[in-house]
Amino acid sequence: MASSGINFGPINITYPKGAKVIFPYSPPPWYVQYAPEIALAIVLASLGILVLVSPRFRWMIKRYLRF
Repeated sequence: MASSGINFGPINITYPKGAKVIFPYSPPPWYVQYAPEIALAIVLASLGILVLVSPRFRWMIKRYLRF
């Protein structure tokens, strides 16, 4: 039988009185880890959409594509 190599240990863990419990490091979820990149992508995409649908931008595209 295959094993992942990760030992999750017992479900109920008891510690002696006065013992400091140090929790193992757990990485944050992906949406917390990549929050700045997601926010930047949303802002840039919204600015890009606003530029594309603006009449001035469309006028510039038509003007420069006429040759």
